[in-house]
Amino acid sequence: MHNFYGVNHGFPAAKQTTPTNQSWYPFILPYIEQENLFKRYRFDLDWDDAATNDADPGGVNQAPLEVFLCPSAPPGRKGSRHRGITDYDAVDQITRPNAFVTKMPPSDPTRIGILGKDVRRRMAEITDGTSNTILLAESAGRNQTWEMGAMTSTSGTTGAWPNPDTAITLTGYDPSTMSLLGPCAVNCTNKNEIYAFHTGIANVLMGDGTVRSLQAGLDINIAIALMTRSIGDTIPGDILD
Repeated sequence: MHNFYGVNHGFPAAKQTTPTNQSWYPFILPYIEQENLFKRYRFDLDWDDAATNDADPGGVNQAPLEVFLCPSAPPGRKGSRHRGITDYDAVDQITRPNAFVTKMPPSDPTRIGILGKDVRRRMAEITDGTSNTILLAESAGRNQTWEMGAMTSTSGTTGAWPNPDTAITLTGYDPSTMSLLGPCAVNCTNKNEIYAFHTGIANVLMGDGTVRSLQAGLDINIAIALMTRSIGDTIPGDILD
């Protein structure tokens, strides 16, 4: 991600809608030793063009890339049309309204995280500090559905790396009702939430390139403070391990 930034003077957009519809993953392929795959990708066509990028079989989208997969997550998962899966994703949206959020940040059409929509964010825009702001987080186990450590469905939200709608939207989960909208932001469900198969933690990549750990059960309000780039939130000192 930082090598891409150095060349392009900004982080890739989590979702690009013009001139074509793309996710951020294809743009970093040359920086993760996937130059040949990058050369095959048709950026002049949408990510799901069935004759090229999304051809099944043989499309770029069907490539399983180990760098996008957590070794602790269940193996052998595939998305629709046999697309490759990712366990790491941008954290840049919040479900609104949400009664469990005590201070909802203002909405932003370019999204409120580091990786935005139709914008290549510069570090100068991360005024909360790159070491205090999440760039990517685990949302492992998709497209299976996992809740509170148990698989509840063999299908679920998309985890395909080429899909620009593969994203983490902080909604929170309520363990008492086993449903979305709740106080828990970490390791309660992988329905586009922060979720990992590590005991008691989930890993996150910060804007400065460091990998830190968040405690399971983290309150959604603290998670929001960590994902917003320029709200001026105060983050407790013992949150990031």
